[in-house]
Amino acid sequence: MTDSVLQGIANLVAIGLERARSQDLAQQVEAARQSEQLRTTLIDAMAHEFKTPPTSIKAATTALLANPNQLEASQIELLSISDEEAEHLKELIDDTVAMARLDTAHIEINPEISDILEIVHVVIQSMRTELEGRRLEILHDERIPTTAFDRRLLRLAIKQLIGNAVKYSSLGTPLEIQVRHDENAIHLDVTDHGKGISEREQKHIFERFFRSPSVRNQIPGSGLGLSIAHSILQAPHGDLTVTSQPGRTTFSLTLPAE
Repeated sequence: MTDSVLQGIANLVAIGLERARSQDLAQQVEAARQSEQLRTTLIDAMAHEFKTPPTSIKAATTALLANPNQLEASQIELLSISDEEAEHLKELIDDTVAMARLDTAHIEINPEISDILEIVHVVIQSMRTELEGRRLEILHDERIPTTAFDRRLLRLAIKQLIGNAVKYSSLGTPLEIQVRHDENAIHLDVTDHGKGISEREQKHIFERFFRSPSVRNQIPGSGLGLSIAHSILQAPHGDLTVTSQPGRTTFSLTLPAE
């Protein structure tokens, strides 16, 4: 093999290595960009929710300070509002920390034997403002077995699903939650009667930041909620799927029975 041929091969190898390094660098830059976009979007998505509890607390305490001699019943009501909104703020902080952890390669879960119906009712109570005026139907098998899951993360996932159902359906339509089980798993279905999701968009619905072009400029959102719920369910070998047609969309959450 002549020196010129060897030099040609060496040049080709050098070019290939340089391209590989360039591609690797481009992937690192894109990963950093997406990570920064995630942080920015999380901040934007949570900003509105964080403003609500302090505003309510401030209004209640201002009213108490302005008129300390008002009727005891009024004072108790204002203190109750402050207490509830302080708890709401604590939940928001916990949820935000949980979402931040989901951006890591490994989701840390702390499973404990729990009742999924109890979690459902806790979530509904925490969302009473969003659900006000909505007809909510809860159906479940006669006996739902307990199983091991991370209570905080599952609560966050269910909250995302119910919030999504509220957002994409009208006030006059019902929301349905059904909990059922078989010998291998516990299933929770959240159904709304909104516009529905096209078959093409169903394939991308759990992708981070994905939002349908038809609602992107009409309904506020970050495109993170369903991605977060999907990540939570996959951590303990569960699953989250969607079936949809015009007028009916169901997100089905599955937890392995243990």
